[in-house]
Amino acid sequence: MRGSGLTIVVVETLDDIGSLLDPAPPALIVVENADQSVGKQLVRKLARDERFRATTIIGLVADSGSEAVSRDLRYIQLGSLPDIAATSAAIVAKLISRLPAPNDQVRYRVPWNEPARLKAVGDSGLVGSAAEESFDRLVRLAAYSTRSPIAMFTLLTESEQWFKSHVGFEAASTPRDWAFCNETLISNELTIFEDLSKANMFERNPALAEPFGFRFYAGAPVRNPLGFALGSICVIDIRPRKLAADERDALTTIAEATSNLIRLKALERLLPGRS
Repeated sequence: MRGSGLTIVVVETLDDIGSLLDPAPPALIVVENADQSVGKQLVRKLARDERFRATTIIGLVADSGSEAVSRDLRYIQLGSLPDIAATSAAIVAKLISRLPAPNDQVRYRVPWNEPARLKAVGDSGLVGSAAEESFDRLVRLAAYSTRSPIAMFTLLTESEQWFKSHVGFEAASTPRDWAFCNETLISNELTIFEDLSKANMFERNPALAEPFGFRFYAGAPVRNPLGFALGSICVIDIRPRKLAADERDALTTIAEATSNLIRLKALERLLPGRS
């Protein structure tokens, strides 16, 4: 869901609710037609189920001014809008409105699920880990397939952007507020800035000034097994440019391959004798 940091899983019946618990309960559940019999039943079932105690529940109803289906503090009732895009935007706006007021010192946006996302980054065990050729190959492939001088596998912690792998850029990390990848977390999909100097959100970003002079960015989210965006596979250039369709596909595919590699390594750690 663009702007939330969330991916979407659709279930059709009450009997399918249990599938949402595998591998972990979701951060958010949206119930359509929550003012109708089946929808009301579902909302109340979710509100009573302790397994979903950390899950926010949004009920979409025909009349936003109608009596709330549930009094549970996790429940939010919204009026349905004419199309999916408008409804999704309204949901994201509501979620963001419930976030704590941003710190005046923070110059970047964060996704709605940032606390859980940060925990996922920490749990991954990747930040501060040694270089691994399997990740290095994927980053080199990203640079080659997009003809970019700089490519990175980034991990975004609360305070820094740490590079698990990188080519064309020597530093091991930057402050979090330098990270163009913050916008990739927000969009939750391939994100491209063809000319960074024309994006107001980056006007004070030191990476645009000398000696770096970055002008182009493209990044695709890298996810853990639960779907949280840990960071991105990204490419950077010092000149404004575009990505061709095949380059966009390549970058997205490499990010997906990196996510799959993370899942594989997580499974390997579960094997007897591995840690």
